[in-house]
Amino acid sequence: MFRSLAKSSLTILVVLFLCRGISLADTVYLKSGRILTGEVTEGEAKKGGAFILLETETGAIYKLDKNDIVDSIRKRDQVDIDYRKKLRAVSDIATDHIGLAKWCEKNGKKRFREQIRFHYEAVIRLDPDHSAARKKLGHLKLSDGNWVAEAEFKSRQGYIKGRKKWISILSEKVKANDDEFDAKAGARKKEFNAWVRAAKRGNARPSVLADICDSSTILLVFKNAELNEGNVELVRVHLDAISTVKSNRAIGILCRFAMLHPAKEVREHAITLLSAADMNHAHAIQRLSEGLKFSNRAVVHTAAFAIAEIASSNPYVREHAIVPLVNSLNTEHDVAIPGALEAGRLSTSFGTGGTSFRTGGGPPTRKKTFQNQPSLDALRSLFTEARFGFNEQAWLDWYIENFTLADIDVRGDE
Repeated sequence: MFRSLAKSSLTILVVLFLCRGISLADTVYLKSGRILTGEVTEGEAKKGGAFILLETETGAIYKLDKNDIVDSIRKRDQVDIDYRKKLRAVSDIATDHIGLAKWCEKNGKKRFREQIRFHYEAVIRLDPDHSAARKKLGHLKLSDGNWVAEAEFKSRQGYIKGRKKWISILSEKVKANDDEFDAKAGARKKEFNAWVRAAKRGNARPSVLADICDSSTILLVFKNAELNEGNVELVRVHLDAISTVKSNRAIGILCRFAMLHPAKEVREHAITLLSAADMNHAHAIQRLSEGLKFSNRAVVHTAAFAIAEIASSNPYVREHAIVPLVNSLNTEHDVAIPGALEAGRLSTSFGTGGTSFRTGGGPPTRKKTFQNQPSLDALRSLFTEARFGFNEQAWLDWYIENFTLADIDVRGDE
């Protein structure tokens, strides 16, 4: 009885399969647009025949005028006939469908594409956990053990189907944003170049440059400011524009001008901009602290002054300035040894072996420790209650006592 039911089920499947339009019979295309399938039994084999006979799957026979009615005929190949025989002989069990699917793959994956899918779908209907058939159909297994079609799986993972591959929705959004940013950046760069040309003609409009300056053009503005280093007023215009970009990069650029620009007016203007209420003062102090380590003492002094100015404008960041300033109270720098030979000069020495010559290897230097008054002045202005002079250890002890958390015993031991 079970075999009879299985056979009936398979018969139904075969009929359904053929009804889906995947029949492997001869196909006759009529000039009216209608398509008939079945077996061409007469007429086509005789060249120049005036008509053909077509027997359909239901047994109906059509006599069709080859010239007036028939547009074209597609005869099935032997491999199609072989498949038809195998299909009628197959049992409705997973192993038979697997075997026939593999036969189809061997004899033409493109030709039997729909048939291959049909048989693998039959396999998972009979054996839902058949992983090989699932994978052939492009199904993927979720972490909970359930199988889903690739499209659903990829959709859950945030992908969409592209022309050739799956594309991350997030990456597409990022790409779209990047393209939009690049387009805007290109337009801004053209605007900046136009502004530079106008500035060279004496028409440097500060408000226009401020509108142009953003994250995409800030480096261009910075480099142009360096190129015009000698024009103090023009550099100030550039710094004003840079200060409108609220980013750490803008703060870094302003700190550079605050410490290294040769003109005092520019340095003081940069410090004023860094002291503005809407600036990230903590980051500015961090960047200026790098100047306290310079070998050039002038830079150390300027950095200490800038830190004091910024910290005094915001009491919440004064603490950030203590340790860098304390560490710069006494710094070592190379100084030339008086009377030493310069690089490349010859000197003579006399010994028991006679006279010898040697060359100087560059101006000889020695390390010397300097006390930096601007660093001490900065500490005194910020913390009037502390008086430790250039004693770095005393300052650090005071800092630990007043600005670090004490050990608190939270165990509740008696």
